[in-house]
Amino acid sequence: METGTPATSAIQRHPIEFTATGSEYFRIWIVNLLLTLVTLGLYLPWAKVRKLQYFYRNTWVAGDALDFHGEPRKMLRGTLIAGAFLVVYSVGSNFSGWAALLAAVAFVGLWPALFRAALRFRLANTSWRGLRFRFTGDTAAAYGCMLPPLALLLLPIAVMGAMAPGGRGQPGALPPSVSALVGLGMLAFFAALPYFLWRIRRYQHGNYAFGKLQTRLEADLGVLYGIFIKLIGISLVAMVVLGGLAFMFILFGRRAGMGPMYFGAVILVGIVGILALNILPKSYLQVRLQNLIWSRTGNDVLRFKSELPLARYLGLQCKNYLLIFLTLGLYWPFAVVNTRRAQLEAVELRTRISLDQITQTAAHESPGAVGDMAADLFGMDIGM
Repeated sequence: METGTPATSAIQRHPIEFTATGSEYFRIWIVNLLLTLVTLGLYLPWAKVRKLQYFYRNTWVAGDALDFHGEPRKMLRGTLIAGAFLVVYSVGSNFSGWAALLAAVAFVGLWPALFRAALRFRLANTSWRGLRFRFTGDTAAAYGCMLPPLALLLLPIAVMGAMAPGGRGQPGALPPSVSALVGLGMLAFFAALPYFLWRIRRYQHGNYAFGKLQTRLEADLGVLYGIFIKLIGISLVAMVVLGGLAFMFILFGRRAGMGPMYFGAVILVGIVGILALNILPKSYLQVRLQNLIWSRTGNDVLRFKSELPLARYLGLQCKNYLLIFLTLGLYWPFAVVNTRRAQLEAVELRTRISLDQITQTAAHESPGAVGDMAADLFGMDIGM
């Protein structure tokens, strides 16, 4: 793609710094939580803006912080749209499986367009050095990457509810042909999950723009399948090891005689096992995906490099889960900040020209320098 800016061979490195603290975010988080509960969820857009502004304004690149300019009132429309889908599906499934199926079809048909609108909204309301980013992906590409996985995941479940003999979406025996079709759909979804993820990430990371600079994603699909295959292997090994340890623990416990201390230890071992089965695969997937996707995102002028260490990140997540458990959830905002810091500060921006040249070019040539107002149509916003 044309960048409009000459490239040189010298590479300049720009680390990302995250200066948020757990104590500051805790105050924001607790207020957001209470006001969201009191308003029955209507405060959610204001809560999200406060969170995003705090996180963005504490994310620094080359001495300048990001900023978020989204308006909560516009984001409220997106929240109400999402809430309406949930209510219609929930109510419909209680009265008629066919109504729930229609709601699922509507969701599958509209979500790709809303997904694109959400990406445009987030990028158009994100700035660095006073200049807005843009998302350039079109609607057809959004449907191309989002429609197949949504249809394979949601429609079989909705069909099962609609055709259940009990009515009202209740489970029951299905005709063999329908059961086979549903099973094939779910099997196809899980077999193609890495491919679907690759398509979605390529759509996202291949359409970020700042001025005339647009990124592209060059991640190899085979590498992504390799990550998922290793993830399955890690999960199976963890299950076997923990199952063996639990069996030996119970066996020796019976021989030694059971007592209150023994039952307490069994419960503790069970909790540790559940956490291990959750933390290890999840951390492995997060680290490998971040390092792969961001390290393959960029263009001829700028690129990203992510080197998030798995061992350190895994230790951090173990610490976070343990303290969240011991504090009955109050450590949550500290865990969020610690995780975000580890993820962001593992990423480095590398450019072949100075950032001053990039921003000067963007200010003169980019239609997104003043923001993409079309992205405010729904006010949809999602995490990226």
